Amino acid sequence: MKKKTISVILAAMMAAGMLAGCGSSSSSDSADAQTTEASAAASSASTSQDASGDVTLRFAWWGGDERNEATQAVIDQYEKAHPGVTIEAEPGSNDGYHDKLATQLASGTAPDIVQIDPETMPTFVDAGDYFVDLNTTSIDLSDFDADYLALQINGNYDGKQLGLPTGIAGPAILVDKTLADKFGIDMTKQDITWEDWIDYAKKIQEQDPESYLFCANKEYITNLFVFTMAKQYGGPLFDADGKLLVTEDTLTKVFEYVKELYDSGAVAPASYEASYIGDDVQSDANWIAGKYVAAPCYISTMDVMVAANPNDEYVAGTLPVMDGAKDGGFASNTPQLLSITNSCKNQDVAADFLNYFFNDKTAQETLGATRSVPPTESARKICEEDGKVSQVVSDAADIAMAVGGTPNDKVSSSAEAKTILFDTVEAVGYGQMTPEEAAATVVDEFSGLQK
Repeated sequence: MKKKTISVILAAMMAAGMLAGCGSSSSSDSADAQTTEASAAASSASTSQDASGDVTLRFAWWGGDERNEATQAVIDQYEKAHPGVTIEAEPGSNDGYHDKLATQLASGTAPDIVQIDPETMPTFVDAGDYFVDLNTTSIDLSDFDADYLALQINGNYDGKQLGLPTGIAGPAILVDKTLADKFGIDMTKQDITWEDWIDYAKKIQEQDPESYLFCANKEYITNLFVFTMAKQYGGPLFDADGKLLVTEDTLTKVFEYVKELYDSGAVAPASYEASYIGDDVQSDANWIAGKYVAAPCYISTMDVMVAANPNDEYVAGTLPVMDGAKDGGFASNTPQLLSITNSCKNQDVAADFLNYFFNDKTAQETLGATRSVPPTESARKICEEDGKVSQVVSDAADIAMAVGGTPNDKVSSSAEAKTILFDTVEAVGYGQMTPEEAAATVVDEFSGLQK
């Protein structure tokens, strides 16, 4: 694709606000984007060797103070060990970051090393050849899980590793082992099934009608059960072009399971759950009182849930995958990618720095969990020993990576699509819709979302 065409496409996408993870651009970010062209010569000069053979690289990322300080410390460590190398840090906020980067990539003035939102990466990959295949560099990838690296959401495009995952995020089942043992159920057994969960719920209810298997509102039931089961039955709900794929038959099966969750007492009544919206499940009075055996959540929120009821022992539960599943369903992916741009004039040095960043023990200790649970086995072990990552979080990350799954497609991830699912799950919970009616409703309303 010609550069002019790339620039037009990127400009149009920025104007439409299509670049994921950007948020609304601040005035300073907009000004930076507008002045990028004027600083192109200076930027280009900063990536080349000077007369003495010294090298200067630019490294751009976004994040809070803790991440910024840790990243700068790793830069300082590398520069001290490599006196001829200077790495110019360009930290910033996520606001406007990807808009600015899009302009820089199109004009050939992007930093040498860049942090990228994995959901934005496909836009850049489709627009041009902007990134180095890290498989061809000196970076040692042996400490990464090969299957995790192979996912497109983690930077792998047609066999080219165009970015490296900075961490691990994804779904988890936090189990209150103290309660699980009390009720005589094992949420950690291998090859656990969706049906096992219903059986466990009934067993709990028989012993204590005021206790439930899961602390889960309509949002968590949708995000961690509905999406997952649908993908295991038939794969993505929409294809990459926005065409509806999920069938009424598949959704009927999914909503039959949702009905079972309510009917069996696996989750509290919909009328009770309505008091806890979105991510507010950690404040659920029943969770704090120890009335739930487990909580479907995210790796990043497990410690928050533990802190809300800290007196019991917790473990990571296994994730069910049905026989003949089309997809693992439980998508585990990185919060960010780190890439080397093709405009970098010293790609070997940039690769050497990233090798230090991901594989050196001192760097791993310094970075800790500032970019979520570390992506390499050795870094996770260090964080566990230092107490920067709890054992339950580390175990959950291993489970999520082993199960895997395709991330939700863009259409079904939209706010409009999720609202349709949230409302339908709640209607099933209240008994206002049968599973068949719920499936028909979702297919009808989703059809209107097709591209």
